[in-house]
Amino acid sequence: MLNNTLFISIGNIDDDFVDVIEAWESGKSAQPVNKLTFESMAGFLSYLTPKRWELLTVLRQQGHQSIKKLSEILKRDYKNTHTDVKALMECGLIGKDEEGRVCVPWDSIETHLQLAA
Repeated sequence: MLNNTLFISIGNIDDDFVDVIEAWESGKSAQPVNKLTFESMAGFLSYLTPKRWELLTVLRQQGHQSIKKLSEILKRDYKNTHTDVKALMECGLIGKDEEGRVCVPWDSIETHLQLAA
């Protein structure tokens, strides 16, 4: 069964490659991990604004949608909805299906916020 959880953390992006490098050096294959790391809390919050979080949760509840239909559901301007969809796609929080409709491929999202190094 595939892990359908996205793990988000704030920290050093280079840490994401530690498991891959260790697996490569040991000759074992790395287990696929759905992980997204932001270098700072400011970077994270610039991508996951309250409006984008609303878009993400509504899209997950409603299922695959065109951007036009999504903007109607959210009662938002198409251009703003399109801008937010593009930003969320760039960082991997949403995707597109075979028919070009946007969707949330995750059942859940877990975040890890470390206060001190």
